[in-house]
Amino acid sequence: MCQTPDWSLGDEYLRENAPELAPFVTKYAPCPLVAKPQEEYFGILLTGIISQQLPPEVSQELLAKLTALTGRPITPEAVLKLQPADYLAIGLNQQKIDYLYGFAQAVADGKINMGKFADMTDSQITKQLLTVRGLGQWTIEMFLLLGLCRPDVVPSADYIFKKELQQLLNLYDLPKRGVINKVTETWRPWRSLAVWYLWQHANEK
Repeated sequence: MCQTPDWSLGDEYLRENAPELAPFVTKYAPCPLVAKPQEEYFGILLTGIISQQLPPEVSQELLAKLTALTGRPITPEAVLKLQPADYLAIGLNQQKIDYLYGFAQAVADGKINMGKFADMTDSQITKQLLTVRGLGQWTIEMFLLLGLCRPDVVPSADYIFKKELQQLLNLYDLPKRGVINKVTETWRPWRSLAVWYLWQHANEK
């Protein structure tokens, strides 16, 4: 299992090195994010696959129906045990069914070894997970930040974060990856924490 960072150290660092974030640190600290246990990794990522291009309420309904079939936490074995008709019956389309089977099989075969994530870098985990059909950049970045609590993740595919960053730094356009990496350089190695504070600010609007 990955260890939860000491977010208070990040608060101190951001206050000293990123004064534009100091008001958010003052208002929203302490950050409550805690690294999820390893047995939940598969289910978190599976949730990302199911939720793509669906409204939140539809995703939640599908997940509730799925876990009624598989139990909690969702395991690769439980996913592989179900038949395609079981998934169709709860409302999943064939493409996502194929994605679920493919991901479950990759974990069951050891091609994706979640037990090693704690010893892998963010880029190593990302590279491995991108081999799974149905797992995109946004889902993986959310997993690194919210699931593993990696301290220096910049979710460059997340619209809410990019919009908040644009407003905070008075950028003309919605920033792309290269610009994001450049303008958040002073936030390293605590960019995940900075992102979380910007999300809190967005939630209040």
